[in-house]
Amino acid sequence: MGLPLVLLAILSACADPSVRLTYRLEQGRNLQYRLRLEADILRTLQGQTREERVEASFRAGQEVLRALGGGRSEARMTLDPISLTVNGEAEPTGPSQEFLVTLGPAGEVQRVEEVTEGGAEPLAPVGIERLLPRLRPVLPGGPVFPGATWASDTRVQDADGSFSLASRSRLDGLGRMSGEAAALVRTTYTSPVDRRETFANAVADLAGRDVGTQEAWFSLRGHLLRSSGDSVGRFRVQFHPPGGDVGIPPVPGNLTVRLHSEMELVG
Repeated sequence: MGLPLVLLAILSACADPSVRLTYRLEQGRNLQYRLRLEADILRTLQGQTREERVEASFRAGQEVLRALGGGRSEARMTLDPISLTVNGEAEPTGPSQEFLVTLGPAGEVQRVEEVTEGGAEPLAPVGIERLLPRLRPVLPGGPVFPGATWASDTRVQDADGSFSLASRSRLDGLGRMSGEAAALVRTTYTSPVDRRETFANAVADLAGRDVGTQEAWFSLRGHLLRSSGDSVGRFRVQFHPPGGDVGIPPVPGNLTVRLHSEMELVG
C-alpha cells in the first residue's frame, strides 16, 4: 500500500462520525412554534358512547427563565390559541395558557405548573399538561452516532396526581432541515397516568396510559425544528360532580383519545 493510501486509511479511521445532541437552555433563549393537534375522543358513560373530532392550532412559545443548578432550567411555556373546531364546526378558542416547567439536563420536562387556568373544554380530555413533555424528544446530552439508541424515564408529580414518561429513542440519520444541519430522532414512549382532571361540569379521576411514537428533526445548534407524533390513550374514569358535592356516588366510564400532533419552529 502506497503512502497516500496509508494516510487515507488512517484519516478515515480517525474520523469521528458522532454528533452532539443537546438542548441550548441559556437564560433568555426564546423559541416560537406552530402547534397543531387532531384528536379523536371517545367517551363511554352509563352505557352511552359519544365521539368527537377535535382540531386545534396554537402558537406555542418557550422562554428559558433561569438556571436551577445541576443542569436544570426553569422555562415559561405559552399556548396562544389560533383556531378550534369540533366535528367540523368552529368553536371559541378559549384563553391563552401559560405554564412554568422545569427542564432537566437532557431537555426532559420534570415538572409542569399551570400559571393560568382555562383552555378550551373540548381539549380537556387531551390533557395539555400531559402533552407538553411529549412534544419534543429527550436527548442523550452528549455525542452519539447514527443508529445509536438511548432511554429516558421521567416522573411528573403535581397537586392533581402523577404521570410518567418512559421513552426509547434512536438517532435515525443526519441531514438538513429548514436550512440547518439536523438529526432525525425517532422515539417510542409509554406514559402511565393516575391523576385528577377538571372539566367544566365534572371532576374526573383518570387511570390508564398513553402509548405513542414521534419523529423529530433536531438542529445541531441545540433546538427542535419540527416534530410529529401519534398516540393512543385509554383510561378508566370516575366522574364526580363539581364543587365537591357529597352524597352523590361517582359515575364510572371510559375514555379513549387518539391524538396526532405537529409542531414546527416559526421564530
